[in-house]
Amino acid sequence: MPGTSAHELIGGVLRAGLSTAATVYEREPDGRLVYRGVRPGEGWVGHGTFPRKRWTLVGGRLRRLIVHKQRWLSPDATRTCHARPPDDLASVWFCSLVVFVSLWKWLEGEAGVHTHEPVFADLAERPSSRTVQRWLDRALVLAEETALACRRAVIERSEPRPMESLIGGGRAPPADRRRWADPSRVSTLRSGLSLLIEGANALKLPVSLLLAEARGRQLTKQAWMI
Repeated sequence: MPGTSAHELIGGVLRAGLSTAATVYEREPDGRLVYRGVRPGEGWVGHGTFPRKRWTLVGGRLRRLIVHKQRWLSPDATRTCHARPPDDLASVWFCSLVVFVSLWKWLEGEAGVHTHEPVFADLAERPSSRTVQRWLDRALVLAEETALACRRAVIERSEPRPMESLIGGGRAPPADRRRWADPSRVSTLRSGLSLLIEGANALKLPVSLLLAEARGRQLTKQAWMI
Protein backbone atom coordinates (compact mmCIF):
# COMPACT_ATOMS: atom_id res chain seq x y z
CA MET A 1 0.00 0.00 0.00
CA PRO A 2 1.60 3.31 -1.10
CA GLY A 3 2.60 5.56 1.77
CA THR A 4 2.38 2.78 4.33
CA SER A 5 5.54 2.05 6.30
CA ALA A 6 6.87 -1.45 6.92
CA HIS A 7 6.17 -1.00 10.62
CA GLU A 8 2.53 -0.08 9.92
CA LEU A 9 2.12 -3.10 7.63
CA ILE A 10 3.56 -5.45 10.23
CA GLY A 11 1.58 -3.89 13.04
CA GLY A 12 -1.60 -4.20 11.01
CA VAL A 13 -1.50 -8.00 10.77
CA LEU A 14 -0.50 -8.34 14.43
CA ARG A 15 -3.10 -6.11 16.05
CA ALA A 16 -5.73 -8.67 17.04
CA GLY A 17 -5.86 -12.16 18.50
CA LEU A 18 -8.48 -14.73 17.57
CA SER A 19 -10.72 -13.51 20.39
CA THR A 20 -11.99 -10.87 17.93
CA ALA A 21 -13.04 -13.52 15.36
CA ALA A 22 -16.72 -14.47 15.57
CA THR A 23 -15.99 -17.59 13.53
CA VAL A 24 -13.77 -18.93 16.33
CA TYR A 25 -15.36 -17.66 19.55
CA GLU A 26 -19.03 -17.08 20.29
CA ARG A 27 -20.23 -14.02 22.16
CA GLU A 28 -23.09 -15.14 24.40
CA PRO A 29 -26.05 -12.82 25.14
CA ASP A 30 -24.66 -12.33 28.65
CA GLY A 31 -21.37 -11.12 27.16
CA ARG A 32 -19.33 -14.25 27.82
CA LEU A 33 -16.72 -15.23 25.22
CA VAL A 34 -17.13 -18.98 24.59
CA TYR A 35 -15.14 -21.51 22.59
CA ARG A 36 -17.24 -24.58 21.74
CA GLY A 37 -14.75 -26.55 19.69
CA VAL A 38 -15.53 -29.92 18.13
CA ARG A 39 -17.33 -32.81 19.84
CA PRO A 40 -14.57 -35.34 20.68
CA GLY A 41 -16.62 -38.35 19.55
CA GLU A 42 -20.00 -39.94 19.19
CA GLY A 43 -22.00 -39.95 22.40
CA TRP A 44 -20.02 -37.19 24.09
CA VAL A 45 -22.28 -34.44 25.44
CA GLY A 46 -21.74 -30.87 26.51
CA HIS A 47 -20.99 -30.64 30.21
CA GLY A 48 -20.92 -26.93 30.85
CA THR A 49 -18.01 -24.55 30.40
CA PHE A 50 -15.18 -23.30 32.58
CA PRO A 51 -13.38 -19.95 32.48
CA ARG A 52 -9.76 -19.19 31.77
CA LYS A 53 -8.10 -15.78 31.88
CA ARG A 54 -5.77 -15.05 28.99
CA TRP A 55 -3.81 -12.04 27.77
CA THR A 56 -4.32 -11.20 24.09
CA LEU A 57 -4.08 -8.28 21.69
CA VAL A 58 -7.15 -6.24 20.81
CA GLY A 59 -6.47 -3.40 18.40
CA GLY A 60 -2.79 -3.50 19.27
CA ARG A 61 -3.49 -3.16 22.99
CA LEU A 62 -2.83 -5.88 25.53
CA ARG A 63 -6.07 -6.99 27.13
CA ARG A 64 -6.87 -9.70 29.66
CA LEU A 65 -10.00 -11.54 28.64
CA ILE A 66 -11.95 -14.37 30.20
CA VAL A 67 -12.58 -17.20 27.76
CA HIS A 68 -15.05 -19.95 28.60
CA LYS A 69 -14.06 -23.35 27.19
CA GLN A 70 -16.50 -26.14 26.45
CA ARG A 71 -16.29 -29.22 28.68
CA TRP A 72 -17.40 -32.60 27.29
CA LEU A 73 -18.67 -35.66 29.18
CA SER A 74 -17.89 -39.18 27.90
CA PRO A 75 -20.72 -41.54 26.84
CA ASP A 76 -20.28 -43.63 30.01
CA ALA A 77 -20.17 -40.48 32.17
CA THR A 78 -16.83 -41.48 33.71
CA ARG A 79 -14.52 -38.80 32.31
CA THR A 80 -14.47 -35.35 30.83
CA CYS A 81 -12.29 -33.41 28.46
CA HIS A 82 -12.36 -29.88 27.15
CA ALA A 83 -12.03 -28.14 23.82
CA ARG A 84 -8.78 -26.15 23.57
CA PRO A 85 -9.01 -23.01 21.42
CA PRO A 86 -6.50 -22.85 18.54
CA ASP A 87 -4.69 -19.89 20.12
CA ASP A 88 -4.54 -21.45 23.60
CA LEU A 89 -1.11 -22.63 24.71
CA ALA A 90 -0.95 -25.09 27.58
CA SER A 91 0.25 -23.58 30.88
CA VAL A 92 0.68 -20.09 29.36
CA TRP A 93 -1.39 -17.05 30.34
CA PHE A 94 -0.87 -15.38 26.94
CA CYS A 95 -2.44 -16.30 23.62
CA SER A 96 -0.23 -17.67 20.84
CA LEU A 97 -0.20 -14.28 19.06
CA VAL A 98 1.46 -12.55 22.04
CA VAL A 99 4.05 -15.33 22.24
CA PHE A 100 4.65 -15.07 18.48
CA VAL A 101 5.01 -11.26 18.52
CA SER A 102 7.36 -11.33 21.52
CA LEU A 103 9.67 -13.97 20.07
CA TRP A 104 9.67 -12.62 16.51
CA LYS A 105 10.43 -9.01 17.46
CA TRP A 106 13.35 -10.07 19.66
CA LEU A 107 14.84 -12.45 17.10
CA GLU A 108 14.49 -10.25 14.03
CA GLY A 109 16.54 -7.36 15.43
CA GLU A 110 20.03 -6.90 16.77
CA ALA A 111 19.04 -5.70 20.25
CA GLY A 112 18.90 -8.00 23.25
CA VAL A 113 15.79 -9.23 24.98
CA HIS A 114 16.01 -6.41 27.56
CA THR A 115 16.66 -3.61 25.05
CA HIS A 116 14.68 -4.34 21.88
CA GLU A 117 11.68 -2.21 20.99
CA PRO A 118 8.38 -4.12 21.11
CA VAL A 119 5.94 -3.89 18.21
CA PHE A 120 3.31 -2.37 20.52
CA ALA A 121 3.91 -0.17 23.55
CA ASP A 122 1.73 -2.40 25.74
CA LEU A 123 4.24 -5.24 25.32
CA ALA A 124 7.10 -3.23 26.85
CA GLU A 125 6.53 -4.58 30.38
CA ARG A 126 4.32 -7.61 29.87
CA PRO A 127 5.33 -10.31 29.16
CA SER A 128 8.56 -9.80 31.10
CA SER A 129 11.96 -10.27 29.47
CA ARG A 130 12.57 -13.31 31.63
CA THR A 131 9.30 -14.84 30.46
CA VAL A 132 10.25 -14.29 26.82
CA GLN A 133 13.63 -15.91 27.48
CA ARG A 134 11.88 -18.96 28.89
CA TRP A 135 9.59 -19.05 25.86
CA LEU A 136 12.59 -19.04 23.54
CA ASP A 137 14.19 -21.95 25.37
CA ARG A 138 11.00 -23.94 24.85
CA ALA A 139 10.45 -22.70 21.30
CA LEU A 140 13.90 -23.81 20.14
CA VAL A 141 13.07 -27.42 20.98
CA LEU A 142 10.17 -27.22 18.49
CA ALA A 143 11.85 -24.85 16.01
CA GLU A 144 11.80 -27.19 13.02
CA GLU A 145 8.21 -28.29 13.59
CA THR A 146 7.04 -24.71 14.09
CA ALA A 147 8.81 -23.42 10.98
CA LEU A 148 7.41 -26.26 8.86
CA ALA A 149 3.87 -25.70 10.15
CA CYS A 150 4.11 -21.97 9.42
CA ARG A 151 5.36 -22.65 5.91
CA ARG A 152 2.54 -25.10 5.22
CA ALA A 153 -0.07 -22.62 6.40
CA VAL A 154 1.24 -19.91 4.05
CA ILE A 155 1.56 -22.34 1.11
CA GLU A 156 -2.00 -23.62 1.48
CA ARG A 157 -3.41 -20.12 1.79
CA SER A 158 -1.45 -19.08 -1.34
CA GLU A 159 -2.82 -21.88 -3.55
CA PRO A 160 -3.26 -22.19 -6.46
CA ARG A 161 -0.48 -19.63 -6.83
CA PRO A 162 3.06 -20.58 -5.82
CA MET A 163 3.95 -19.08 -2.45
CA GLU A 164 7.03 -17.45 -3.99
CA SER A 165 4.83 -15.42 -6.35
CA LEU A 166 3.41 -13.62 -3.32
CA ILE A 167 6.37 -13.19 -1.01
CA GLY A 168 9.42 -13.94 -3.12
CA GLY A 169 10.43 -17.03 -1.18
CA GLY A 170 10.77 -15.23 2.12
CA ARG A 171 13.24 -12.68 3.42
CA ALA A 172 16.74 -13.93 4.14
CA PRO A 173 17.44 -13.87 7.88
CA PRO A 174 19.70 -11.02 9.00
CA ALA A 175 23.34 -11.66 9.78
CA ASP A 176 23.57 -12.46 13.47
CA ARG A 177 25.91 -10.35 15.55
CA ARG A 178 24.80 -12.04 18.73
CA ARG A 179 26.09 -15.30 20.03
CA TRP A 180 23.40 -17.91 20.48
CA ALA A 181 23.87 -21.21 22.24
CA ASP A 182 22.03 -22.90 19.35
CA PRO A 183 22.34 -20.59 16.30
CA SER A 184 20.96 -23.17 13.86
CA ARG A 185 17.65 -23.55 15.69
CA VAL A 186 17.43 -19.80 16.26
CA SER A 187 17.79 -19.25 12.51
CA THR A 188 15.17 -21.92 11.75
CA LEU A 189 12.66 -20.48 14.19
CA ARG A 190 13.23 -16.90 13.08
CA SER A 191 12.82 -17.86 9.42
CA GLY A 192 9.54 -19.62 10.14
CA LEU A 193 8.10 -16.72 12.13
CA SER A 194 9.26 -14.18 9.54
CA LEU A 195 7.72 -16.20 6.72
CA LEU A 196 4.37 -16.13 8.52
CA ILE A 197 4.63 -12.34 8.90
CA GLU A 198 5.36 -11.93 5.18
CA GLY A 199 2.60 -14.33 4.23
CA ALA A 200 0.07 -12.49 6.39
CA ASN A 201 1.00 -9.16 4.78
CA ALA A 202 0.83 -10.56 1.25
CA LEU A 203 -2.46 -12.39 1.86
CA LYS A 204 -3.94 -9.53 3.91
CA LEU A 205 -4.78 -11.91 6.75
CA PRO A 206 -4.20 -11.56 10.50
CA VAL A 207 -1.22 -13.47 11.83
CA SER A 208 -3.44 -14.95 14.55
CA LEU A 209 -5.52 -16.73 11.90
CA LEU A 210 -2.45 -18.15 10.12
CA LEU A 211 -1.07 -19.26 13.49
CA ALA A 212 -4.27 -21.18 14.20
CA GLU A 213 -4.10 -22.82 10.78
CA ALA A 214 -0.43 -23.65 11.25
CA ARG A 215 -1.25 -25.41 14.50
CA GLY A 216 -3.93 -27.44 12.77
CA ARG A 217 -1.48 -28.57 10.11
CA GLN A 218 1.00 -30.20 12.46
CA LEU A 219 1.71 -33.81 11.63
CA THR A 220 1.45 -35.05 15.22
CA LYS A 221 -0.38 -34.10 18.38
CA GLN A 222 2.43 -32.20 20.02
CA ALA A 223 3.07 -29.04 21.97
CA TRP A 224 2.54 -26.03 19.73
CA MET A 225 5.31 -23.41 19.33
CA ILE A 226 6.57 -23.53 22.92
